[in-house]
Amino acid sequence: MSAPRVRPPIFARQGWYPEGEQACRAALEGYRRSFPGAPTGSLAGVVPHAGWVYSGRLAAWTFAALSAAAPGVVFVFGGHLGPGDPGACMPEGAFGTPLGPVEVEPELAEALVRRFGLARETPEEFEPDNTLELQMPILKATWPAARVVAIQAPPGPVALELGRAAAEEAGRRGLDCLAIGSTDLTHYGRNYGFTPQGSGAGALRWSKEENDRPFLEHLLAGRPAEATAHALAHRSACCPGAAAAAVSFALARGATRGALLEHTTSHEVEGRGGEPRMWVGYAGLVF
Repeated sequence: MSAPRVRPPIFARQGWYPEGEQACRAALEGYRRSFPGAPTGSLAGVVPHAGWVYSGRLAAWTFAALSAAAPGVVFVFGGHLGPGDPGACMPEGAFGTPLGPVEVEPELAEALVRRFGLARETPEEFEPDNTLELQMPILKATWPAARVVAIQAPPGPVALELGRAAAEEAGRRGLDCLAIGSTDLTHYGRNYGFTPQGSGAGALRWSKEENDRPFLEHLLAGRPAEATAHALAHRSACCPGAAAAAVSFALARGATRGALLEHTTSHEVEGRGGEPRMWVGYAGLVF
C-alpha cells in the first residue's frame, strides 16, 4: 500500500507552532504537564486556534480533558466562514504535522462530502486554514493512531446538521469517535474594527463577561443554534459554525451539558500589564 499524499503544515512553517518534532513535542508535553485536572469528557471539545504562544496551552488542556477516550476517528470542525458560504473537506490523504501525518478516514469523509455537497480539497490544492491545522499535532500526540475527518463548517443550520450527520455516519459504521470544534471568541480593538466599549479594563471585562460569556453559556447548555445566533449578532466568535457542529455532534451522542476548562484572552496570556487595547478571547470546553 502506498503512503498517503500529505498536506503540508503551512502554519508551522510560518511560526504559529514549532516546526521541528523535538520542539513540538516539548511544547505539547509542557502544556500537558500544566493541566490542572483529569479527563472529564469523552464526546467533544471546543478549542481556540491562535498561535500556540497564545492558545496552545488551552487547546492542549482540552485534548487532555478528552484523553481517556480512545477514538478511532476524530472529527475536527473549523473554518472562517460566513452564513451561506460552502463547507469544505479533504476526503483523502493526510495532514502533515511535525509528529508525523494524521491520515484522513476516507470512507467517512467521502460520505459527508457527498451528503452535504462539500467543496473538495486535496493535499495539493487547499485553502490554508489555521482552525484545522493547529489541532493536528495535538491530535497526533493525544491519539497517535486516530484518523481524522476535518470539515470547514459554515454557521447556520447546516453546521448543526453536519454535527448530527457525523455522529450518525460514524455510528452506522461502528466507529468510536469524538469531535473537536475550533473557534476563538471576541476579536476586540481598532485593528479588528470592533471597539463598542472603547478600551481599557472595562472594555476587557465587557468583552469577556457580556460578549463572550453568553455565547459560551449557550454552548455549555447544549444550545448550538442560539450560540450561533449570538455570535453572528454580537461578533462573539469567529468560527461559530465549527463550535456548533461539535456541540451538535455531542448532543447526538447523548451529551446533556458541557464543562468550561478556562476562559481567557490574549491580553491576559501576554501578561504585560498596562491598559488593554486589543485582544482575542479563548476558551476550552468539553462534553
